[in-house]
Amino acid sequence: MPALELLKRTNMALHSNPPVATHNITTHGSDLDWAICALHALLLLGVLGWAYLTAPRRRIFHYFALTILSVATIYYFIIASDLGGVGVRGRQVFYARWVGYFVNFSQIMFALLLLSGVGWASILFTIALVMLWATLFLAGMFVRSTYKWGFFVIAVVLYFLVVWQTLGIARSYARTIDTQAHRVFTVLAGWELGLMLLYPIAWAVSEGAGCITNDAEQIFYSVLDVLSQDVFAVALLALSRTLDFDLLHLAFTEYGRIREHVLDEKRAGAPQPRPGTTDSGVAGSDGAYQATTAAAAAGAAG
Repeated sequence: MPALELLKRTNMALHSNPPVATHNITTHGSDLDWAICALHALLLLGVLGWAYLTAPRRRIFHYFALTILSVATIYYFIIASDLGGVGVRGRQVFYARWVGYFVNFSQIMFALLLLSGVGWASILFTIALVMLWATLFLAGMFVRSTYKWGFFVIAVVLYFLVVWQTLGIARSYARTIDTQAHRVFTVLAGWELGLMLLYPIAWAVSEGAGCITNDAEQIFYSVLDVLSQDVFAVALLALSRTLDFDLLHLAFTEYGRIREHVLDEKRAGAPQPRPGTTDSGVAGSDGAYQATTAAAAAGAAG
């Protein structure tokens, strides 16, 4: 069969990376994944330009958006190439997808909780819950017995803990900061958590029970990913433009980890401690040694 005719009949990625199971994605599913990958990449370039047009002290959410879109582009490239998957009970499942969710939903939750003003302990605990949520679905897809539904149930319970941590605890903190911050946090958190509730359904009918075809699985996940990652990233940047970053203690990216007053003193040529002395002007070990040596020499000369 001529190469040109072969390319007309089959996707090059599927030809280069042969099927791993009885039921796999077809050219239609792969083409959809390539389109979503391109969408992620275009948005990534747009957000990159947006970041450099934004003042450095207000770029923190641009960095989150760039990370989310970069990870989404990468794992969609892997899936569209028919890689990052294995065969389980005759069905192709993509572990690359849930590895991407492990990273991206952690970033999404981190950005959301920074908007709320909740404490670091609560932020880290909620991120850990989201990581475990994604890990359970990732591990569950490899289980061939009905015990995979045990992973499913635990993950759903963890989801409701995340909801409580976000809309219950973090939202109460956002209410005490600022009306605008509370409104932005509530809209974004409600949007994201509502979409996260649909991921267990997608997993149940695809990797879990195999009720839908592999191509239908790509459609289901693609719609969810665009809404929960792409739309969220753009909405986060658009809505956060009206927020007071000083009030939220988020305006810390301009000078890095060095405080502004330290840099000002350095530029102004603030006097530095003499060698051999501490900051208080008291002689250190080297200075004490030199003073002792000078006194001994003077005594010997006398």
